[in-house]
Amino acid sequence: MKLKNRECKGDYIQGHFCKIDDPNGEIWSKNPGDLDASVLTFPFSYEHIHDAVSAAKRSFTTWRRQTVRNRAEALVKYREVLKAKKEELSYWASFETGKPLWESRLEVDETISLIDYFIDMGSQTSIEQKQTTNDGLSVTRYFSRGVCSIITPASQPILLPHSYLIPALMNGNTAVVKICSQTPTLGQTMAEIAHESGMAAGVLNFIHGDSESSRRLVIHPAVNAVFYHGPFETAAKVKKQLLSDFWKLAVIETGGKNAQVIWSDCDYLRALYDAIYACFLTSGQRCASTSRILVHDTLFDRFVKDFHLLAKKCSIGFGLSESSSPFMGPLMSERAVEDYLRFQGIAVREGAQEIMRGKNLERDKKGFYVSPSIHVVEKIDAKSIYQKSEIHGPNVALFKVKDMDETAEIINQPQWGLVTSIYTGARENFYRLADDIQTGITHWNRPSTSLSFRLPLGGINKSGNEHPMGSFSGIQCTQMMTCLEDQTPFEPANLIKELPRLDS
Repeated sequence: MKLKNRECKGDYIQGHFCKIDDPNGEIWSKNPGDLDASVLTFPFSYEHIHDAVSAAKRSFTTWRRQTVRNRAEALVKYREVLKAKKEELSYWASFETGKPLWESRLEVDETISLIDYFIDMGSQTSIEQKQTTNDGLSVTRYFSRGVCSIITPASQPILLPHSYLIPALMNGNTAVVKICSQTPTLGQTMAEIAHESGMAAGVLNFIHGDSESSRRLVIHPAVNAVFYHGPFETAAKVKKQLLSDFWKLAVIETGGKNAQVIWSDCDYLRALYDAIYACFLTSGQRCASTSRILVHDTLFDRFVKDFHLLAKKCSIGFGLSESSSPFMGPLMSERAVEDYLRFQGIAVREGAQEIMRGKNLERDKKGFYVSPSIHVVEKIDAKSIYQKSEIHGPNVALFKVKDMDETAEIINQPQWGLVTSIYTGARENFYRLADDIQTGITHWNRPSTSLSFRLPLGGINKSGNEHPMGSFSGIQCTQMMTCLEDQTPFEPANLIKELPRLDS
């Protein structure tokens, strides 16, 4: 597809784009699948963080007082513009992350479905829960929190920010989205969608920046809620930054060492193809990517052979190719390649058997292309770097298991807790194992990457702080107020005798 040349418009604050005259730094829009492609520069300013938060704060009262219907109408208009820009969004998502264009198009479709879901769900602020108690009428109401900061990664650069900003706005909050530093042109495109849809000025703001920009946004005194999705190490820093701002809501989602269990009575081909899909979709860079597969010993040898064969057949190439449609694109950065290749050596040094080694690949266009990697782990080791680390790349560790106690021990060992997928033909097997594992999301015969925003969505342990989004988003995006109401006549005679009285 052909798109007009783009230029940096600046940050989107208070309903218009603001150029940066005195930048603190710059980020770049570049294609990890074509390093020779032209690069667009985006300067950023720390001063604009305060400007964006202030704009969101000024707009908050007016926005929260809008009826739920009016807020929904504004988001319907946003949705229509987003849908009309599907190809443009898909192009820039693939350009800046390297993922294949078919995958980016599916992400836009999923984003549209997500917007529809939250519009149909309505707002928690419209709910009043009443009950009569001995103390009178008890009423629970829900109010908008205020200014929400949103920080998300590049793995799903369209879906993830919308999974926070849409329920935030629907529930009467305003938002400042810190655009991912790897996808600045895509972020600007989303800001253009907000502008073209006629979104009220200041309700939705977008800023460019680096890690210091994120830190300043998190600790800004006018920010009421922090929605963070990204690496565990950064999540830990966010928590430390909020120690003195303990009253701020923090919704934190990180990654996972997600597992797929393949039991002896499973639908074998379904489990096999779902494993290839969940391990290598987005080149293994999603938070929900499968990185460990636990196979019953009766199927293990067969599975290793078949999985290795399919891994070698995975097409890897330029995501925007007009002549082919690869399954995998490149990794997103040079640092990601370095880390991925480093773990190949770590795995072998720690005793894992190398079935397929990940390595650099040459393609028609110069980029960060790597092959998948597979290792067999014969013994779990709590001290193993390879076994406990989240690897952002197409790597999978295979384990042979004989019983469910052993399986649960392996799954729980690294203390991640996002997704586990269990493939078995028997419901009792699923529930037997699900009762013993520690993950926020457990699938039966579904790949780990099949996450539904129509359900509570969040991880536990190192994968999240147990504030799930999805169908629980309304709870996170509002604050609760309880009221005791009494309309009965006042009777002084009912006062306790010890309470002083006015002279009669």
